[in-house]
Amino acid sequence: MQGQFKYDAKGSDFFSLLFIQNLLIVITLGIYYPWAMVKIRKFICDNLTLDGKKFDFTGDGKELFSIFFIQGLLTIITCGIYYPWALVKIEQYMYSKTTYDGKPFEFTADGKEFFSLLIPQLILVAITCGIYYPWAIVNITKYFIENSKYDNVNFNFTADGKEFFSLLIPQLILVAITCGIYYPWAIVKIAKYLYSKTSYNGKTFNFEATGGDLFILILKGTILTSITCGIYSAWFMNDLIKFVANASSIK
Repeated sequence: MQGQFKYDAKGSDFFSLLFIQNLLIVITLGIYYPWAMVKIRKFICDNLTLDGKKFDFTGDGKELFSIFFIQGLLTIITCGIYYPWALVKIEQYMYSKTTYDGKPFEFTADGKEFFSLLIPQLILVAITCGIYYPWAIVNITKYFIENSKYDNVNFNFTADGKEFFSLLIPQLILVAITCGIYYPWAIVKIAKYLYSKTSYNGKTFNFEATGGDLFILILKGTILTSITCGIYSAWFMNDLIKFVANASSIK
């Protein structure tokens, strides 16, 4: 697994897909959501390649509905305690149905392990009034990435909470003092850091976008979405997916 990602879906095709899926979700009072999720993920995978090799998603709406129903029910009756197990179950299904070059991904996390990790992180964020948040994000992200596997090889994540804190705080300050204008630059800087700390089989992920390009994309998408009363949002979303994918690589 290496090379350049490429996403080449058309905004008009994405609009047609989202329109139908959202309509069916509304008509069925939300019951159709798992089927819509499958259709959208399959569309994205069908239009995504890495080094010219295709991704695919073979999930089934009925299967996903059953998983959502059971995991949601268990989460409700346990007053949320079961949530880590539910999330792991859902991720395991989504990974197993996602393939690259004909080979499936695998998520090897365990609900009990994730619960044992998540609760201390939430407590530390609360008692430090949010200061511990960067460390929590790094620890949780590390758990998810390093429990992700492709072709029997695990992904690796070497980010450090202190480094991420030192990066995140200036970005948040700049976003605040510029009334949000700096947001695209902050997102790109954070993404570059997280990508650079993620690797697979000795090869590192790279994110080669610029804040200026993202600013123009967001400005255009926001304006056109507003003046079209939301109709352009599908093109905007498609452009954002394309922006991220086409700026990503593994080398």
